[in-house]
Amino acid sequence: MNNRSITAQDFYCAVALNALIPLANERTLQAAYYILRGRRANQTLQDIHLYHLYPYYRMFPRFSKEDWDKIVSTLLQGALIEHLEVTAANGKPSFLVTEKGRDQAREWRTQFQLDLWLAPFTDSTMAARMELFWQRLHLLVQTISQILAEDMGFLPVVSDKKIQQWVKAQVAGSSDRDQWKRFLREELYHLWSPFPAEVQALLVRQLSGAAQVGKTLSQLAMQQNELAAHLLLKFRYGLAQSVQRLEGEKAHFPYLSRLVSQADRLDTRLTESAARTYALIQKGWGVEQIAKSRNVKVSTVEDHLAEIALRCPEWDCRSYLDPQLGAQIMRVSEALQTSRLRLIKDQLGTGVSYLQIRLALARRQGGAADE
Repeated sequence: MNNRSITAQDFYCAVALNALIPLANERTLQAAYYILRGRRANQTLQDIHLYHLYPYYRMFPRFSKEDWDKIVSTLLQGALIEHLEVTAANGKPSFLVTEKGRDQAREWRTQFQLDLWLAPFTDSTMAARMELFWQRLHLLVQTISQILAEDMGFLPVVSDKKIQQWVKAQVAGSSDRDQWKRFLREELYHLWSPFPAEVQALLVRQLSGAAQVGKTLSQLAMQQNELAAHLLLKFRYGLAQSVQRLEGEKAHFPYLSRLVSQADRLDTRLTESAARTYALIQKGWGVEQIAKSRNVKVSTVEDHLAEIALRCPEWDCRSYLDPQLGAQIMRVSEALQTSRLRLIKDQLGTGVSYLQIRLALARRQGGAADE
C-alpha cells in the first residue's frame, strides 16, 4: 500500500462502508455511528450481535458527529450508498449500499487487510477486555521497570485509581515483586513473539518505563509515514490477540493471565448492570420489582433481559416468551427477511410486545433453543 496516496478519510470510509453493508435497509446510518463510537445502549449491543458487527464496536471511540457526517457525505457523493425514503411501513429512514459501493467495499477490505486485522473480534465485550488488559499492562510494565531501576518517584502513565490499586496489589509483597521482575519480560516475549513484527513494534514502543517514554500512535504514524487510524487497527489486533491467548492459555502465562482476570464481576458475559439484573432474575424477582429496587426504569431492565437472552443460553426465558410465540416471531422475521422490530410487530399485531420480539431475535442470535 502506498501510504502517501492514502488519506485518513479513505480509511474511515473503508471501515464505515463495510460496517454499513449488513445494516442496509434494516437500520439508520446513525446506527453504524453508534457502533463505531461504542455506544453502550442495549439497542446498539443487540445490533452488533444481530448483524455480526463485533469488530467495529468501539473502533473509533473519539469519533465526533461531524466526523461521521463527513464520511456519510463522501459515501453519498461517490454513489456508494443512497438514502431510502421513509414510508409508513419502514418507519425510520434507512439506506442502501449500491453495487458500486459493494465493489468498493471489497476493494478496500483487500487494500487495508481488514479481514486480517479484524479477525480476533468475535464478541462485543472484547473492546472492554482489551482496554482493561492494556491499562493494567501499561502501568505494570512502568512500575516493574521503575522498581528495577530503584526509582519509585515516577508519575503513573495510567490515572485510573482502580488500575493503580490493582497494580499496587500485584507488587505489594517482596515475593510478588521478585516474581514479576523475573517473569514479566519472559511471558511478554512468548505472548507477542507469534504476532506480525509490525504489531510487536506497535505494542512495545507504546510502553513506558524508567528508560523509555512510550510513543503515541500519532507519533508512531508520523515516524513510519502511516495513517494513525490504520495503526490503531493493527494495535487493536495485537490487544485482542493478547487477550484471547491469555484467556485460553492461562497455564502458559501464569502471571500475565492475571491481567485479563475479572474475578470481581458477577458474570463477565454481561455488562455490569445487566449482570446485577441477572443475579436478581435468578432469585425469582420480577421486572418491576428489579426496577424499583435498583432505581432504574422498567425499560432498562427489559434491555437487560434482551442482553441476557443473547449471551446466557442457559437462561429459561419462558416466563417472558412462550416458545411457540418465539417460533412464530422467527417465522415472520425470516419471511420478511428483516430484524426490524417495527416491521415484525406490524405483521404480528398488538398481541405481541417489542420485548418478546427482542427476546426471540436475541435467542436466535445467541444460539439458544427453548424446549
